[in-house]
Amino acid sequence: MRGTALLLLAACAATAQARDSDQDFKVARRKVRSGDGASLALYRYAPEGGGGWRPAVLLVPDLGFGRESFDLQGEGLAPFLRRHGRDTYVVELRGQGNADAPAAWSLYEWAAVDLPAAVDAVQQAHPGGPVDLVVHGYGGALAIAAASRELQGKVRRVLAFSPAVAPEVPNEVVRKLLAAPGTLSRAVPERDFELLFTRDGNLSGWQRGMLEKNGPHDLGPSAAKDLLRWMESGDLSFPDGTTVRGRIAGYDRPTLVILPMLDNYAHAEFAEPLRALAPKAKVTLRSLSRLYLEAEDYTHLSMLHGRGAAQDVFLPALAFLDAADAPAPAPAPEVSP
Repeated sequence: MRGTALLLLAACAATAQARDSDQDFKVARRKVRSGDGASLALYRYAPEGGGGWRPAVLLVPDLGFGRESFDLQGEGLAPFLRRHGRDTYVVELRGQGNADAPAAWSLYEWAAVDLPAAVDAVQQAHPGGPVDLVVHGYGGALAIAAASRELQGKVRRVLAFSPAVAPEVPNEVVRKLLAAPGTLSRAVPERDFELLFTRDGNLSGWQRGMLEKNGPHDLGPSAAKDLLRWMESGDLSFPDGTTVRGRIAGYDRPTLVILPMLDNYAHAEFAEPLRALAPKAKVTLRSLSRLYLEAEDYTHLSMLHGRGAAQDVFLPALAFLDAADAPAPAPAPEVSP
């Protein structure tokens, strides 16, 4: 019994020490210009020693959300990956956080113009190899669609939180928010924010307040219309003649999909079809539920900040990102006639 107590004290001390060390850590922020001149925000979490041989990791928040999805004043997946030796970046694309939010912009520009600019910026700092992507929600589905086209050859593997590759309108609250004002903004009423993004998640009052204060940002009427049209039809056409589903059919990256059971914004059933829609990709599904002895069933935001997220979500995510890709199979020997 005493040994167990000592182990718990040691674990608490290690956690406190890690957080104390992060208090002196400064996140480096820089501007990145997209192909059409929009200003994006890129944040770097550089580990001691520079990250070694492993690829850089680029974290992409969901549409309308910002860096706080992955870093809430030193807590979250971005600081966690940095502490575990991964050179980590978080990007805010147009309509997110400190990035530009033009009066009219489309989901196509977000995926096909902004995201490639962010990946290129990371690769310039880490020449010689692809990056690992961490993506979330509807923005995650768009990133997966870009990975088979604009990002082809630039992505090694993808960790995807609730990537809504086969979306529907999740509920009438979302339809009203996107259709009536034509936006999805941080002015979402508290009761609706709770319903959509945090629900019964195991979050502190401070975390709930910070998350509500910092998101979601205003999408603007054009992007909001795109998102609602995508939800209503299950697919979205791009100006280059492609569709989201058509692009995903060519997607081939190793992917771990995290499925929180209480996500009331990007339902688990919107993400599960990735395995069927992307037959070339090795897709692993990981459901988060008390049925599997996890701390909670998790929601759209508690899977990123819940009290049990480090154990239930971050550690398996780190193991997936740290895994080496299997070598390509050797060609079959030629058989003489």
